[in-house]
Amino acid sequence: MEKEKELKLTTLGKSWLLAAGCAVAVALLLAAAPAGAQGVCTPEFCEDPQDTLCDAGGFRITLVDYQPASNANSGTASYTYEICSPPEGVCTGDGVTSCRDNTKCTQGGNPPGGTCTRECAVDVFRDLSHFDVGLPALVGTCLTEDTEITGSCTPGPFSIGPDGSCGGVFVAKCDAGLEVGDCYEMTINIAGELNSPGLGSAFVVSKESTDCNETCLLGPACDDDICDPDPPTGEECLTRTRGFWGTHPHLIQSDDPRSLDLLPVTVCGDDLPVVDAGVCSTSEALCTSARDRRRNPTYLSMAAQLTAAKLNLAATAAVSDGACSAWMYDGMGIEGWIEYCEDTYCDARKQAISESGCIEALDDFNNSQDTGFDQTPAPFDRPGPALVDECQSARGNGIYVGGGC
Repeated sequence: MEKEKELKLTTLGKSWLLAAGCAVAVALLLAAAPAGAQGVCTPEFCEDPQDTLCDAGGFRITLVDYQPASNANSGTASYTYEICSPPEGVCTGDGVTSCRDNTKCTQGGNPPGGTCTRECAVDVFRDLSHFDVGLPALVGTCLTEDTEITGSCTPGPFSIGPDGSCGGVFVAKCDAGLEVGDCYEMTINIAGELNSPGLGSAFVVSKESTDCNETCLLGPACDDDICDPDPPTGEECLTRTRGFWGTHPHLIQSDDPRSLDLLPVTVCGDDLPVVDAGVCSTSEALCTSARDRRRNPTYLSMAAQLTAAKLNLAATAAVSDGACSAWMYDGMGIEGWIEYCEDTYCDARKQAISESGCIEALDDFNNSQDTGFDQTPAPFDRPGPALVDECQSARGNGIYVGGGC
């Protein structure tokens, strides 16, 4: 067996997959799929996705492990599938003749007749060519051009992209055969963005030597009403200022029982896995002074507001089902502002940042009132005293987030 292989891909240049809304995604999928393929978004097809099934090709497919992303802004969602070609059975006509499919029992049994007792038995069984799992770009907009997708399959090789042999559907693919009686696993890792990929319906394909067998199984999906019949309204929103987050690092990540474990988050390309000053951290992002980047202090203000906004979204998700969907500034929601500011102005000069509206919009969000809560949720009802040591150490030390720290 070959050494496990891994591939890393960004979806840059795949904007045709990122069209908003299920209707467009369905149209793309149906147009690309083989004749008879039903598509991942059709209710009659994915009304009740399972975690294990026997597909039309005679293989058993199981989602054996799912690990959600750590929070709404970062982390990685991981999905591991197992595909098995069950052992041979015997023909019920004589209880002796070994079989891989029913045809042998109806035509070549001794005496003729009966069916094959093999698990997942089909009339005609053919060997596996490859195994695919559809990616969430097909069912919503939770992937961006910067989303990183990695994966592996035990026999290899593993790849990500349109599968031309099964209609061009965008998939994670394990291009490997499978001996009768054996199984192998394929793992897909999707980096969490503002809308973290969740667990919903996935378009699963096993390709026998000649046919592609499409079916629906639990797997990568965007958090929307396609796969969740009762989605959260998203209106709950908890916000705190950059100053609050800078002086309450114990709520971000610590051994304190009140900690929400919100890290890591990523700001302007730098991962922030800790709160400690002196390294890439939330304290360095939030607690800046003009001395940290004398030529562009305006950037420091934007990065600090971006950090606070991302922590607010992560905290909202940690204490509720909310996503701050009701907040708007100049006609755009907070997720849109974060994407716009990070994509366009992390490398910009101070005048461009000043004229972008980013600092004003993000500051407005971080200073907005909590909404959707009958009372302030824990731990924000009793957050404890301000802890200023890390923030004071970070101010003016010349380290800034977005510059490699």
